[in-house]
Amino acid sequence: MKRTHRTGSPAAAEQIIGAALAAFGQGAGQIGMNPTAVESFRQQFIPKICSALEQPDWHEDWQREQVYLLAFAAAMGARARILAAEDRRSEITPQDIHAARMKLRGYMPIAGRWCPL
Repeated sequence: MKRTHRTGSPAAAEQIIGAALAAFGQGAGQIGMNPTAVESFRQQFIPKICSALEQPDWHEDWQREQVYLLAFAAAMGARARILAAEDRRSEITPQDIHAARMKLRGYMPIAGRWCPL
């Protein structure tokens, strides 16, 4: 029996972005994210996730590589928390997310196809 390969669905993309947001939140700790920061985070990750989901073996790739996406998202959260704290803010902003991503570019080359590099 031949195995059928399917590309990922919008529901799969939402599950993956949800996992990435949860990891970001773990990295960010007790500090909150304003709604525009959540949308900024989604917009940075969604294109890479959707592109990866177009591959027929996306699920096997995801099983193998999810640790990298989640580690990258957690590191972004930790860095964004530091940036907000330095400015004495109680919320992470889109600017913090962007700056955190830029800071990590050179430090996390393992991010792979799922991360916004």
